[in-house]
Amino acid sequence: MSPRENVDCIITAAGLSSRMGQWKMMLPYNEGTILDSSIENARQFCQRIILVVGYRGEELLARYNNESDITVIINNNYASGLFSSIQAAGKNVNTEYCFITHGDIPCLNREIYHQIWLKRGPYALLPCHQGTPGHPVLLPKKIIQQACMDDVTTTSMREFLLAGEYRYLNMNQPQTVLDIDTPEAYQLLLGTSHD
Repeated sequence: MSPRENVDCIITAAGLSSRMGQWKMMLPYNEGTILDSSIENARQFCQRIILVVGYRGEELLARYNNESDITVIINNNYASGLFSSIQAAGKNVNTEYCFITHGDIPCLNREIYHQIWLKRGPYALLPCHQGTPGHPVLLPKKIIQQACMDDVTTTSMREFLLAGEYRYLNMNQPQTVLDIDTPEAYQLLLGTSHD
């Protein structure tokens, strides 16, 4: 395995999966689950995973809490949306930069993280594929800290980032925009996982 970079990665896994119709984090995928794959991909490149749990958080805490490179954060405010999970995790970032992705994006690979990492700077770096914004997003610690301040008025992380200094990074990999939000997306994922 290639050496990992000294960078934290926030993975959000706190939501209700309302569009899926069932809880998607533990849906079977490859040798494990969707969330297992998302974590495994991030840990190919990042030294530590900050996993944010909420809905059915005790199950995820029991599953991942004994992993030395995973810090599990419980977001009791998860019903208020994704931004609250990022704020809960952001206070725990120790590294100069931090990736952010979601537990339902299981096809990111080390090369994607690496390409984004090479373009880091004093701005939010937002990957996109054919004009569609994707993940993982890379932020300097300073921007994460700003997002965690009490006087932030927005409830959307994207809105917050676009109001500050940011860059888009065009990427050829469709995996950056493949989130598993619906039953159709899950079936498509299962159909392509053996390629």
